Amino acid sequence: MDPMVEILRRQSTHALNIGDALGGTSAAHARAWRPKSTGEARFYGPGTTLKFDRGEVNYPLVYVCKGVLDDFPDASLIESGLPVARSGAATDDLPYWPSYRGATPAQRSRYIDWLIGGRCDPEIPLGYVFIYFYGLERRLLVDRVDCAVIAAEVMRLLPIYSQSRSFQRYATTLLWTSIWMSLKEIPVAGELIEEALESTKFTDETLSICLACFASLGAKIPDSLVYRIAECDVRSPRSVVAQRHPALHRDAFMKGLRSRFPDGFRLRMGKRERTLEYFPASATLGRLHATGGPLVDEKIPNILGVTSQFQPLVDIWTQSNEDLKSYDRAHRKAGGADLTAGMYEALPEYLRDGDHPHFDAWYEIMDRSVTEDGWTVVPASVFAALDGLSERKKLTKAQSERLAITATHMGLALEPDPRITGRGYEWDSLVSVFPATDELGQDLASYHAAAVLLELGVAVAASDGQIDEIEIGRLTSHLESQFVLSSQDAARLAHLRYVLTKQPPTEFSAAKALQKNLTVPQRRLVGEFLVGIAAADQVIAAAEVKALEKAYRALGLEATDLQNLLKSFAPSADQADKSGVAEGEFQLDLARINSIMTETEKVTQFLRDALREDLVSSESGIEEALDCDRSTSAVPSEVADDHEQIKPPTPPVFPANETFPNLPQRLVLFVTELLKRDCWPRKEMDEMARAQGLMIGSAIEQINDWAYDNLTDALLLEEDDEIQVQRHLTPES
Repeated sequence: MDPMVEILRRQSTHALNIGDALGGTSAAHARAWRPKSTGEARFYGPGTTLKFDRGEVNYPLVYVCKGVLDDFPDASLIESGLPVARSGAATDDLPYWPSYRGATPAQRSRYIDWLIGGRCDPEIPLGYVFIYFYGLERRLLVDRVDCAVIAAEVMRLLPIYSQSRSFQRYATTLLWTSIWMSLKEIPVAGELIEEALESTKFTDETLSICLACFASLGAKIPDSLVYRIAECDVRSPRSVVAQRHPALHRDAFMKGLRSRFPDGFRLRMGKRERTLEYFPASATLGRLHATGGPLVDEKIPNILGVTSQFQPLVDIWTQSNEDLKSYDRAHRKAGGADLTAGMYEALPEYLRDGDHPHFDAWYEIMDRSVTEDGWTVVPASVFAALDGLSERKKLTKAQSERLAITATHMGLALEPDPRITGRGYEWDSLVSVFPATDELGQDLASYHAAAVLLELGVAVAASDGQIDEIEIGRLTSHLESQFVLSSQDAARLAHLRYVLTKQPPTEFSAAKALQKNLTVPQRRLVGEFLVGIAAADQVIAAAEVKALEKAYRALGLEATDLQNLLKSFAPSADQADKSGVAEGEFQLDLARINSIMTETEKVTQFLRDALREDLVSSESGIEEALDCDRSTSAVPSEVADDHEQIKPPTPPVFPANETFPNLPQRLVLFVTELLKRDCWPRKEMDEMARAQGLMIGSAIEQINDWAYDNLTDALLLEEDDEIQVQRHLTPES
């Protein structure tokens, strides 16, 4: 027999088999499309079986007709009169607009094999899936039945074929349209809606339909959908933070959402409805758009039109970006490593989960650093090494503060605390580690003032080579009572006292810092207080006199101030001869010593006030710097008219930022000038910063932060009243 005759015979038999399978569709789903022709097409939906010569399809969800229709059928219609090749025949590629009628016999055969195989082969070309999809579109948009069934089927197809963006876009639009239309008959199950939310990459149209569904139901909006609403809002700032850390950003958003809307977010509907726009994937259905589309009469609530209801979500989104900026910077600095100490500490507190990464290491160090008398004292260098810092003479203020911040994340406190002293640790500085009840005391200025006087007092008392623990203990108690310290701050002061007695300060750095806060008469009172400390045993030794002279210099006082004070308090020459006081020593009258110490009450008040102002200034320094940058130097016209002599300063000209990539432009000129020297007096550097509209503290912090990212170490080291510039770190040096 001729092979071609055999193929035609088999095709004829196959067509008859398809024809034998027709008929008997369920009455519940009998509202079928009837084209203008002598033939008849029916939709085989739930509860039906479609039989082919090679197998059968249960629950087929396709349109089928006997024979061939006279006019042009729907693109998805299976016409039994069209020839079909044997299973497995080689096929060519389908055209861009595929249809069952336009397919070759081999292509029809492959399509039927896909139907029989369960419509789940992920390797089949998408054209075959679209032929099937066209039928689902027609059933929903033209027949307008089986809405929930079609929603479930589209949801089944999505995870299999979502690698195609085209299919995903068409399928999700049909999915939410079917969910909306199902509300009029048998609503789609809640579980499927949850799956649909997770599978949809929302466009404005799909989001409109989705929100219309929830508004119609009066249901609380799921958190995942609220996040997508905020994400799609054009007012939500596009930030790399959300892209780099999607899980953390989502967690941050959800925390803010629950805080703002504890009972859940619900929608408000606009007064006017809008048309449900649907653009069919099927070419045959697409022609209906010439008359307004298949859903021209379908209206949905205009949810997105009420934009004010979404502003709180935009605000939460924006705040989430801000809350994660520090974490993102720490993450980039760590090179994308696993959670580091810096990354953990940069996280908002509400996002931290579990112990600090250095928790075990810190407590192991503390366990082996307990002294015989029960104090835990550790060199700052040991903790610094955990942060990856190599040995150096001194840590910067920022590096030191990070150690104190790390301690607070583990429920610990350090003394001395660089956030209070404003000074960085020496590499070999000792710190006392102890449990913290709160991060810092409520009256920080009072504690700071007491700590300054204690440090100065210990420096003077230790100058003769020995420290009277009893006298220092009395001094501590005196300061506690004078400054009315809380029990927490009193405990802090005790830890500071212990460290200072084990490693007495040799410089009067704290005194130098007082020069900018106190007047000359106030500094003289501080000097008198130090004399009283030195005379606690009624004798001021020669070494103590030298220490006091050093302290007076640090306070910016004249040496004659000290000499006159000592002479005024010293006993007469005859009394001195009888007492056997050595040369160079001063013996003070006890009554005069007591009078000095009573002056502490005056010192207490002005020192507390001065340091409180200093603390407020330092805390607002960054904000002041930003305000300075944002402000304009132009004089308002109404003021300029009255004060014509006032001229706005000429803005500085910034050089091209090629030498210092990533450094904020406003700091480039400042850094360029700084690199001309190895060392700058702080006063001179402060004047230069202000001339450029910068706050010195904020500028140093930002420059060092940039240097850590780009130069491996801090560029500027604060040494009391001088700033060291590590010029060797820069490529130009």
